[in-house]
Amino acid sequence: MVSSARARTAGAACQGRPGLPGLIRSCRGIVRLENIVDILRIVGLVLGFYYVLLLFAAAVWTYRDIRSRTQDIMAQVLSIALVLVLQLPGLILYLLMRPKQTLAEKYERALEEEYLRRDIEDDHVCPSCQRGVEDEFIICPYCMTELRRRCPNCERTVDLTWALCPYCGSSAGAPSQAVVPATDRTRQTVYS
Repeated sequence: MVSSARARTAGAACQGRPGLPGLIRSCRGIVRLENIVDILRIVGLVLGFYYVLLLFAAAVWTYRDIRSRTQDIMAQVLSIALVLVLQLPGLILYLLMRPKQTLAEKYERALEEEYLRRDIEDDHVCPSCQRGVEDEFIICPYCMTELRRRCPNCERTVDLTWALCPYCGSSAGAPSQAVVPATDRTRQTVYS
């Protein structure tokens, strides 16, 4: 008798109560349809909020990226509108159409090109400060770096790397005879 009573209560639990709308009858228990709909509604709201958050993040990233790539206001507005209106396809289109270099990269490249052009065009630059100097300068007027020296025999300018004077053939570092400074030599010729 006890076992048949348990079977009846288990059978009644599996079948549910007749006449109650909105119930799913199962052997494990009674689950309400309203609960499932509420859960699905909450999951939908969370996914919708996540999608809006991703869309906002994509728009902010697009704004920062396009600002670093161009100063044209119209291009900036159109890029952000493209991402906001077309959403994920708009972001993909933006990635395909955006400028390849940022403004900082363009500036660095322009500086490098200017430096290379100056190097090619101007042979006479100071090795220390990179400023242009005349080809006859012995000392850089900007940073006082020694650029060339005078030959002790012929008094012409000689490059620092040369061992011999190309004009007189003497050793550029050591004079072949006693050297009289130019000011004393000019005084001797003037007063003699």
